[in-house]
Amino acid sequence: MKTIYASFIGKGNCGKGTQAKILADKYNLKMISTGSLLREWALKGDDNFWAKKINEDIDKGVIVPTALVFYLWFSKLLNFDIHQGVVFEGSPRMPIEGQAMDEIFNWMENNHFFVFHLNIPDEESLHRSSVRRYCPKCHQTYSLDIDPDITHCKDDNTELIIRDDDRPEVIKKRIEEFNEHVVPTIEFLRSKGVLYDINGVGSIEEIAEKINQIVEDKIHDNN
Repeated sequence: MKTIYASFIGKGNCGKGTQAKILADKYNLKMISTGSLLREWALKGDDNFWAKKINEDIDKGVIVPTALVFYLWFSKLLNFDIHQGVVFEGSPRMPIEGQAMDEIFNWMENNHFFVFHLNIPDEESLHRSSVRRYCPKCHQTYSLDIDPDITHCKDDNTELIIRDDDRPEVIKKRIEEFNEHVVPTIEFLRSKGVLYDINGVGSIEEIAEKINQIVEDKIHDNN
């Protein structure tokens, strides 16, 4: 049986982290979240040059250098049981990253490779950022649309916060970066036949079912 590799991309707060985890849990895949890995580095403090620069970019809503993203990918990927499969969340962003991802998974041959673009309007991205809350301890996120009264993490009771990169001005900058850099990446991946556009507005369950159906159809068509 072929191994599943998938990637989820989209504007800020499109639900890519949620859907990536659902898919990873269903098929027992490893997860690589570019955003989470960058935020882990940022926590090393301002006395660490790399952490300081990453934190500055996160706060501004701009894309970090591709070389750093490649390092983060492969520092994880090379230590996984590659036959288990992997889900990337938040990558690829730049066209060169899309080319690298397409190249590496073609080179590996025995796999199914999916890139899911969760498409939401700009206004929806801004709204979701305004109602998102974040646990600084376990990195779990919550939405006030779903849990209007939540103030503490359900897993570890840590007080929830608003992430700096969920500020409206940062989200607007991230949307600009998305249109400039990620949209060309989407078009490249579409030309390779691995991109699937998914309407990101709807219930979590409905969106997850659409994604799962695409995966199941591809698996059955090729086995």
